[in-house]
Amino acid sequence: MSAYHVGQLVDKMANPDKDFRFMACNDLMKDLKLGTITLEDDSTAKVMRALIRLLNDTNGEVQNLAIKCIGLLASPSKIKSHHLEQLVEELIPHVFSKNEQSRDIHALTLKSMIANMPPASANKDTPVVIKRMLPKFLESINTCPVDDAARIDVLDLIGEILLRFGEDVPHLHPAALKVMTDHLYSGRSAIRKKATTGLGHLASVIYSTLYDELVINLLAELSKKTVDSSSQRTQVRTLVVALSTIARASGSKFSKHTAHMMPHLLRYLDVEEDSDNDDLREAALQGLEVFLYRSPQEVSAFQADVIKHLTKALRYDPNYEYGDDEEEDEMEDDENEDDDDYSDDEDVTWKVRRAAAKAMEAMVASHRESILYLAQTLGPIIIGRFKEREETVRTEIISVYIALLNQISLLVPDLQKAIVSSDEDSIETDDVVVIGGIKFSTHHLSGSQVDVIKMLGEQKASLLKAIVKSLKRHPKSGAKCIELLSALIRTHPTFLEDSLDEVIPAVASILTEKNASAQGKMVVLAFISKALVTNEPRKFQKLLTPLTAVMTQSISDSFYKVCAEGLSVSSKYVEVLRVLAQNGGNEEAKKLLVVIVQKFMSNETDQEVREKSISAISTLLSAFKDQLNPETPAILEKMTERIGREMTCLMALRASSQMVGAGIVLSKEQTKTILGHIAEYLKKTARALRMTCLVFVEKLMKHTPASSIPDEELTQVLGELPGLISETDLQISNLSFCCLTYAFLNFPASVSLHMQPILNSIVKLLQSSLIQGPALQSLLSLFSAIVKTDFDGKPTFENLLDTVTSPVYDNLPLSRHSHLAIASCAAVITESTQSLEKSRALAKKLAQQLQVPTMTDSIRLFAMITLGELGRRVPETYAPDFPVQPEDLAIRAFNNPHEDLKAAAAQTLGALAVGNLTVYLPFILNQIKTQPKKQYLLLHALKEAIVWESSLDEGSKSTAIFRSAIGDIWGMLMANAGGSEDGTRSVVAECLGRLCSFDPETLLPQLKEHMKSQDPTIRAAVVSAIKYMINDDKRSVDVSLQKYIKDFLQSIRDPDLKVRRVGLVVLNSAAHNKSALIRDLLPELLPHIYEETKLRKELIKEVEMGPFKHLVDEGLDLRKCAFECMFTLLESCVDKIDISAFSVVMEVGLSDMNHDVKLLNYLTLQRVANLAPGQIQQRIDRVCEPLKAQLNVRPRGNPVKQEVEKLEELKKAVIRVVYMLKTKLPELERHPQYLDLYNTIKHNKELESLSEDVLRESQRAVVYDTPMETI
Repeated sequence: MSAYHVGQLVDKMANPDKDFRFMACNDLMKDLKLGTITLEDDSTAKVMRALIRLLNDTNGEVQNLAIKCIGLLASPSKIKSHHLEQLVEELIPHVFSKNEQSRDIHALTLKSMIANMPPASANKDTPVVIKRMLPKFLESINTCPVDDAARIDVLDLIGEILLRFGEDVPHLHPAALKVMTDHLYSGRSAIRKKATTGLGHLASVIYSTLYDELVINLLAELSKKTVDSSSQRTQVRTLVVALSTIARASGSKFSKHTAHMMPHLLRYLDVEEDSDNDDLREAALQGLEVFLYRSPQEVSAFQADVIKHLTKALRYDPNYEYGDDEEEDEMEDDENEDDDDYSDDEDVTWKVRRAAAKAMEAMVASHRESILYLAQTLGPIIIGRFKEREETVRTEIISVYIALLNQISLLVPDLQKAIVSSDEDSIETDDVVVIGGIKFSTHHLSGSQVDVIKMLGEQKASLLKAIVKSLKRHPKSGAKCIELLSALIRTHPTFLEDSLDEVIPAVASILTEKNASAQGKMVVLAFISKALVTNEPRKFQKLLTPLTAVMTQSISDSFYKVCAEGLSVSSKYVEVLRVLAQNGGNEEAKKLLVVIVQKFMSNETDQEVREKSISAISTLLSAFKDQLNPETPAILEKMTERIGREMTCLMALRASSQMVGAGIVLSKEQTKTILGHIAEYLKKTARALRMTCLVFVEKLMKHTPASSIPDEELTQVLGELPGLISETDLQISNLSFCCLTYAFLNFPASVSLHMQPILNSIVKLLQSSLIQGPALQSLLSLFSAIVKTDFDGKPTFENLLDTVTSPVYDNLPLSRHSHLAIASCAAVITESTQSLEKSRALAKKLAQQLQVPTMTDSIRLFAMITLGELGRRVPETYAPDFPVQPEDLAIRAFNNPHEDLKAAAAQTLGALAVGNLTVYLPFILNQIKTQPKKQYLLLHALKEAIVWESSLDEGSKSTAIFRSAIGDIWGMLMANAGGSEDGTRSVVAECLGRLCSFDPETLLPQLKEHMKSQDPTIRAAVVSAIKYMINDDKRSVDVSLQKYIKDFLQSIRDPDLKVRRVGLVVLNSAAHNKSALIRDLLPELLPHIYEETKLRKELIKEVEMGPFKHLVDEGLDLRKCAFECMFTLLESCVDKIDISAFSVVMEVGLSDMNHDVKLLNYLTLQRVANLAPGQIQQRIDRVCEPLKAQLNVRPRGNPVKQEVEKLEELKKAVIRVVYMLKTKLPELERHPQYLDLYNTIKHNKELESLSEDVLRESQRAVVYDTPMETI
């Protein structure tokens, strides 16, 4: 913007018309925000004068805009530093003005400037301005004759400066401290409050000597005070609040003083129960809450006294008599009226009880290690106080029990896995514990976990009685009660199953309340939804009528959100009705149908309601297709219409798929219409719509009589499928293969017309290295269907084989995966002919090609793999008298220089053994003995057979044969466990692990004996084998593993570096997959894990690479494994972790020199913040320091692109952490170190750009349900 335009704005600011002044300020503010204005010296002076003049404008809106504009002038790069200093100099005197309005306006302006100034690290001018501003305030507040109102403003400004820039003015800390402590004893509460806040900001930045001096002096003052008079009580309360504020702001710095502070707090909680002491008692409880969060370990020494005083304070209600439970039950209605009538505006004892509840919640949240004791001690007390008469206090009390349950859910993270279902008869009685009529497997639970579940069972009756009573008598706190019930279900899924008859009606009663809010209704429905999913349908036998009433009422609600939620819950309710169909479910389904149909048929409903009604009606019809048959034709007709509309076609197709899959038959006309729409939708790019169309077509062909499917429309739809077969989306390709398979088996005439396009698309896909997994299996099924079905134009066996294998013989560039896919197709096509003659002919042809030297490597590779796949699928091909002996060809191929061919030969040997264990497994074992130079390849062949056998179910014929050879295999593997090649040892370890799964009781003790080997390579292989046992889900090995896993995990203390690393990998795998195996071992293992996170300088070696020297950290892999293990343990075994000790190790990792280790610790920090936010608040200074250091890192010299990208990745990770902490811990916004970190991002262009990328990435997701407007 030119000087001319700036001049115009300045002129308008002086215009007599307030609208001109307003618009001029508004335009200037926009330009300052967008950075489109550049102010020269002359222009700056004019703008400053104009804005300062407008601070005294007669119009309030103009004044507000002037304040914002001056604040923006303090932003980076807006005006030069000397102008900024001049602006501050002109504003400060007005803060001490006798004119109250002028004083307030100028104080707000300075506050706006302070808020907009960049951090000192981002702008060198900031410290200069602050160093001019703060001394003036500190000097003037005691010398200028100003009233108390002015002091409040000045103290507020000093506090803001200390909050934002306290670290940049250390020389002024003593003066600031004196000002704050002097005003701490003011007679005006507002001044005391500002001084207390300022002390908090100052405490987080002052150096330790001054900090300790401050705390010691305040504690000394507190020791001198008594509570005999009102003024003394006020002073004591002020000191308690000040010390609590300091502790809250300074985190762990206060910890060493906590032992001196706690006796004072407990003493003030013991004061006489008098209304004059209530404020002091409340302050002491609030202080106790702070110390419980900030110094939990130090407070633990006073735990018994703390619990005693909290219990006493929670019950402190001298003005009301509650009576005993029996009287309450008898006189419930009368007391309900009494509660409503009782009112005493002067009664503030509720503040004491509320503070006690919050402190109790802090104790629960900060003492996870004592959660069983706390639950046993506090649980009954909390339950007994659900009768609290004050709404706000009752809500806080319920929150305490919710906090208890949250901690218990961390102790028992997935209780559902431990519940023994009725069909699990194989579990022995000794391995089962019955709690509350529910069976739990002790293999999934440790002793402490069992004790916690028992404790919950003991409190169940009184807890549910209190909840139900509270729901009936105190509907206003109903949402909190329901939150508690939801937490109970989350912690213990079957907790309510015997009490649903009481709980559900009490919860549902909230819906009928006269003033029930929409949010309250949503909470009720969300809980009922959870209850329906987590409890067996038979438990709702007596509740069908009230539940149907709930569904009907919510679906009929006038607010669309409630209606949509009601429809969503009704879909889950249908499953209950289906199971109880013969016990009242049919009748209730008919009632439910009436309201759902009403919403479904309406065209005027909200889009969300429309979609949920489509889903609900399809679920209901699918479950009760016979009982609701009269209504079906009209609904199907409407559904067909909805499929043709852009806004509803996706949901309507999904619903139709569900109904067709349930056996509901569409009319031929409806099918014709739907297939017509699908043919068009398949041409569009919306992925979700394409997938839904394919699912519908598959179900239509599977479940609908051929006579009801029109040939012409089906042919048209099938003609679109070849175009969907592509490597860019294998999931859609997979669905396309499934559709084509059913089409060839049941509608060959419709699909045969597209035979050539289908084969062309398949051949193209087979050239991709991505074709594997489910997509390949579906493709193999498709070829089997093509071969087995007769239709016009069907290709011959030879033609089909030539087409499929054409990429190989046309010498196209193919990956090994492509060769395997093509070979598998060739083998399946051959197998499907059920012709041994054709199979042997193909084997002869391939054997010849393999032995012709002039053949390309691609053809020989394909020939080798196909020979093996034929042996896997058609083992009869290779009879003893058959001229082709594939095992000899494979062995000869081991001498080929082509590495891919060697690997293919090993795979072929394994495939042959899979097809015929009796012949080929002994052959492989013999070759391993006699061919030591080829052991690596032969072991891969053996692994192929072992992996295949381990994937089969127990009792299969081949498994019995395999078991008889385990002894020979075991000896062979152990003989090669100490091989010199890493690859060989890795294969041996996997084979050992999978082999142990077949007979763990016999083989694990043998494996354990090898832990004593003097050879570290053998020890490493043995430990690594355990990882494969842990990952085996086919066989039950947990009982055996539990006996021996401790011996194998001792490897993390092994003298050899590689063995320790393998031990940590196994520990990480166990923590991730089967945490119950290691939970009780963690107290012993954790110190060793922490030890391995240390950076060892002796392992950092200097390596010369030509003219350059390069540092190699041989301990890096071990360190990364240790940190990965820590991260995993946080997810599965947090109850066994001392978060404080854990955080110390994590803090070191935040400053690690390695990129990957830093990233891992940033993720760990986020997880700790979620699980134990108090720990992060306590240690925020030490957390912010390495994060800020990383943000300020600059690339050295002329970095390559990869280095720049790595640095950006680290900075983005830091930004994610900063934003996550801001969301999780809003209190940090008033913490100087965090605020400085946050502003470093906001006032740096590079970091601001990266933060925008982070926000975009967080909002970006793989969205399958593409909005119809984009189709």
